[in-house]
Formats: sequence, structure tokens, C-alpha cells
Amino acid sequence: MELTKKQVVLVDEHPAILKSLQNLLNESGDFEVVATVGNSDKAFFEVMERVPDLVIMELELPGRGATAVAEQIHQRLPATKIVFFTTWGSDIYIDFAMKIGISGFILKTEPLELLIQGLRSVCQGEKYFSNEVLERLEFDRNSGEYNVKTHSYLSTLTLRQLQVLRHLVRGESVKEVAKIMTLSERAIESHKYRIMQKLGIHDRVELARFAIREGLMPA
Repeated sequence: MELTKKQVVLVDEHPAILKSLQNLLNESGDFEVVATVGNSDKAFFEVMERVPDLVIMELELPGRGATAVAEQIHQRLPATKIVFFTTWGSDIYIDFAMKIGISGFILKTEPLELLIQGLRSVCQGEKYFSNEVLERLEFDRNSGEYNVKTHSYLSTLTLRQLQVLRHLVRGESVKEVAKIMTLSERAIESHKYRIMQKLGIHDRVELARFAIREGLMPA
């Protein structure tokens, strides 16, 4: 009797990566790629429509951003497993993933056979992390959750505040961030104020420098 293949939605802005992953997964015998998407906003609607078993997503995406969309998917479709497959392996992004409740965090430097192995583990209800990521985590036996060992000042921010901060330090205006995140400008201004208060920073240039130093944004 043939086993049912796990349905997968792939999200990455690079067409070559999408095509390569699609071929790899379809040929594995365990997975069927039902959609490939190049931005986070479209990804949300594709996932809501198709309700796949698995979403494999790059962290750096056009639109609202992978973390915001992954958070919404996890809340609305808790049975759908989410795996970040990314070049971004800084502690703050790993912390992002833990707060959202993703099932895997795999770096693109991993051999492809380990990617397939990791995805199979995730589909069996396990968590899977690249070794480099796992070394930065500790398992809390009381909560049954993984947490990042070291914490930066950014760890004091809520997930929503981190998402707002990412947009702000990319040079987007409050109005632009409000539109992207489908929030009011007043809400963004409030988040901006609280972020600066928590970090003790009151200048957007210094805020951007701080975000780069902490690994939230590329140098």
C-alpha cells in the first residue's frame, strides 16, 4: 500500500532555490510540493487555501516578513508544520523561531540529504535543528521547550515589536510599516516608542546600528 505523501508549500524569493527544492522533495518519494511562492504575503493565502502538512520558508522575504506570516499560520493551522530553511542563523532569529513555535530551523549550508532527514523527523512530530543551531539552544524539561542559551537586549522585545523594528531599521516609514503589517499608524508609533524605551535608544540611526550589531539585520 502506497503511503500518502506529505503536501508541502515552499516559500523563497529565489526561483532557482524553489525549483531545486521542488525537484528534490518530489523525487524523495515522501513529499509533494503543491505550491511555490516568492513572498510572505502570498504565502499566507496559499497556505490558508491549501492547508499543507508542511511549510518550508526562508526568513528573509518580501512583504510582511516570514516571522509575521509564520506566526499567523501557526495560530490558525496548528497541525501544519513550519520549518525555516535559511541562511540567517543569528541568535535573535533562532529566538524568533522559538517564540513562534516552529518545528525546524535548518541552515542552507546543510547537505541536502540532512534536509530530507530533518523534514521526515518534523513530519513525525519531532523538532529538527541544524547542529549549528542546536548548539545555541537548551532544552527546558519543565516546559518541554527549546530556548536560546544567550540573550541580547532584543530578547526583551515582544515578537510584534521585533517585527516592527525590522521594518523600521530597513528605512521604512511609520506609514509604510503600518500598511505592510496591516496595523494603524498610531499602533506602529506606539510600538516604536516602546521599542526605543526598552532599548534606551532614541535615534533611528543608532537603532539601525544596534540591530546590525545584534544580528537582526545584515551589515
